[in-house]
Amino acid sequence: MNINKKVIVVTGATSGIGRQLVNDLLVSNIFVVIISRNEIAINQVIKDVSSDNMAGYPCDITNQASVEDTFKRIYDKFGKVYGLVNNAGINPSRNNITNTSLEDWHSTLNVNLTGAFNCSKSVINCMYENKCGSIVNISSIAGITALSNRASYMASKSGLIGLSHSMAKDYAKYNIRVNCVCPGYVHTPLVKEYLMNLSKQDKDNLIKRHLLGRFGNTKDISKAIMFLLSEDSSWITGIVLPVDGGYSIS
Repeated sequence: MNINKKVIVVTGATSGIGRQLVNDLLVSNIFVVIISRNEIAINQVIKDVSSDNMAGYPCDITNQASVEDTFKRIYDKFGKVYGLVNNAGINPSRNNITNTSLEDWHSTLNVNLTGAFNCSKSVINCMYENKCGSIVNISSIAGITALSNRASYMASKSGLIGLSHSMAKDYAKYNIRVNCVCPGYVHTPLVKEYLMNLSKQDKDNLIKRHLLGRFGNTKDISKAIMFLLSEDSSWITGIVLPVDGGYSIS
């Protein structure tokens, strides 16, 4: 990696893919700022990793004022922010549209899409001044291929791809790159319960849909994110990268 000593902000960093990414970034000597509305979880991560290259701020990414205030504090403290990973996501409703409550619809889009909008809007102002930056949005295979009973989740993840394309187009002239990663089924808390409720046959069939014959792990996704953050991908913007073991073409 060649982004050492640069500041990277990660949302949804207290578990799953985000937590793995934090660990990998710190190993690469990158300064990591995590934001989450769960201050207890932030403090636990900071305690667990015990690194001088890390800071955390409580923030509700669905609240624009909270995001603006948090990023102002980050700017005041560190001066520059090179990277942002919009990783925070929820999936409270595994239902078709007629069985999706309006509450679940709003909460899913607020976290998965509006949260990324708020954070990107705030960080781009800093990146614009520096004429340099990389944003990686974490979408899903649900953003690029049809899944049953995922109305609100698919809408949010497809929307995130569209937002990524829009930002990539608008800010390339300022050397701000925006890319999107679409994980397949990965062992994270978000999908753990779903996988546990599958029959053995259904689980085996789902594994077979991944052409490489296994579910993903958080390291698989973290490696892809780190590549897109780094200058090794300096001529890449606006891509949608499936990291899914071949699921999306099976």
